Amino acid sequence: MECKKNTKAVLLPKFMQRVIQTLSRWYNLESRDLPWRHTKDPYKIWISEVILQQTRVAQGIGYYERFIAAMPNVSALSEASESEVLKLWQGLGYYSRARNLHASAKQVMDEFHGVFPSTYTDILRLRGVGKYTAAAIASFAFGEKVPAIDGNVKRVGARLFGLYDAIHTSAFEKSLFSLLFDAIQGADPNIFNQAMIEVGATICLPQNPRCEICPLAEVCVAHLQQLQKQIPVVVKKQKPIAKHFYYLCIQKGDRWAFASPRKQGIWQGLVEFPMVEGADGGMGLDEVLALAGVVDNFSVLSERTFTHQLTHQTIYATCWYLCLSEDKFVSPVDWQWCNLEEIQRLPLHRLMEKMIKFTL
Repeated sequence: MECKKNTKAVLLPKFMQRVIQTLSRWYNLESRDLPWRHTKDPYKIWISEVILQQTRVAQGIGYYERFIAAMPNVSALSEASESEVLKLWQGLGYYSRARNLHASAKQVMDEFHGVFPSTYTDILRLRGVGKYTAAAIASFAFGEKVPAIDGNVKRVGARLFGLYDAIHTSAFEKSLFSLLFDAIQGADPNIFNQAMIEVGATICLPQNPRCEICPLAEVCVAHLQQLQKQIPVVVKKQKPIAKHFYYLCIQKGDRWAFASPRKQGIWQGLVEFPMVEGADGGMGLDEVLALAGVVDNFSVLSERTFTHQLTHQTIYATCWYLCLSEDKFVSPVDWQWCNLEEIQRLPLHRLMEKMIKFTL
């Protein structure tokens, strides 16, 4: 069945009222019991939203609980060191988000006198906070009537209203925001936004939507016209860029060498073995040693290769596991030598954790 393409759906008040009532009733009966849904504390909601941006809920719960236990309020987060924050974040990836959390906590203390901002406009001023996160905090914690539109809500909205603009375009975002903004004015904003997100996360799935149990099936354009595979319209993402990293795992007695934390890039502030980046996968150990400024007698214990997938990068890493042959080795001044106990306290990215497992 064909559907006339349009980006503006005409919503009758009765239709939207039905959507609001159906969502509210369904959410109160079927929504998941999650720890951040039991609070109106904007700080805790903020932490949960940032953790969940690229993390499955099952994994995110543990991180959320550990983070809140260690830093229960914005003051505690602002007073922590960057290393402490990154260590708590270890394994989640996207470390710029942890750094932004830290900077924003300081911003709340300085600009808002320690009181978390209570409006969408002010929350949006915080470093690293985008439209979705600001709307989520404003609606969940303070009841502001602004739609929180994440990837799940985009998918639900596209199918529900029959929107044919590509999901990542400004035209789509404007159309969906307008529709949901009008709808939320007649709803409890916390319940409405949570319900839309929940439907997208648990029912209106990207590949195999569970339309048979969806509370919105009877009014969903995509379901009624069997267009679930055509809507939403998604533009294919660019192929990830290949990166080639060469690491030196150097052991001296009961200690291992680590270079100073990166000063920029996706792993800024994180600690790793001495590393050289190459243009391709053809570098050998002698060349890497020379580029790293390391000249000495080593015993080569092993060589391992790793592939680490990030959203926009595929990292191909080679790591040589080396043991110093003598104690006269003079390391570069920016290296630190850490024993097992000290390594456990270092902020490490996931690839580094993989490499360490082969030597400790």
